[in-house]
Amino acid sequence: MEFDIKGIEEKIGYEFKDKNLLVKAFTHSSYAYENGVADNELMEFFGDSILEFFVTEWLYHSEKGDEGDLTRSRAEMVAKTPLTEALSLLGLEDYILLGNGQKKSPSLDEKFYSSVFEALICAIYLDGGIEPARKFILDTLIKNYLADKKSGKMQKFDASAKSEFQEFVQKNKLGKIEYQLINKQGPDHSAEFCVSLALNGKIIARGKGNSKKTAEALAARTALKKLKANKDGITN
Repeated sequence: MEFDIKGIEEKIGYEFKDKNLLVKAFTHSSYAYENGVADNELMEFFGDSILEFFVTEWLYHSEKGDEGDLTRSRAEMVAKTPLTEALSLLGLEDYILLGNGQKKSPSLDEKFYSSVFEALICAIYLDGGIEPARKFILDTLIKNYLADKKSGKMQKFDASAKSEFQEFVQKNKLGKIEYQLINKQGPDHSAEFCVSLALNGKIIARGKGNSKKTAEALAARTALKKLKANKDGITN
């Protein structure tokens, strides 16, 4: 499998001197085990601390409130959901290196994606030092936080939507699920994906997002709402 280093660098706005650090940041333990290489777990550990430091620094200089207020804001900013959203908005989920067994798992939760974001922060820090890591966090996580705080309209990525939809369909024996990419518009660094979701050959939902996985998750969330509201009328 060819790992698209240049594609990731364009999306994150940083060019690595040591490309191996970037590859390692996207290497899940399942892939590492099957291929005899190092995984990203230690980078995740280090990246978590780097992230918390820079978010604390930014809050200290930029936000108002007492220690309790800033502690709550920090906890919200470095939680799994905003990290997963940041990775999704960059369109980086499809680059994660997975083992063959893990690829078949429908239950890739927020911890799975947020860990990669933390490992990526570590990789940037190790490769370029403090300033590139700070800039990456400012341009992604903090930018998203400010946009969400201002408008409340930032696109949300529900990492569990696909697995919840699949579990509902299987539990109720509703049939076969199929996702299909309808189209992809725009350049790779800012593309929009449109995906359809079909159940037993009938399209019941569509989703648009900054990556294929985001579009699929949004379609799954819509479909699940429809099924719960009128299961029999849709499925057959």
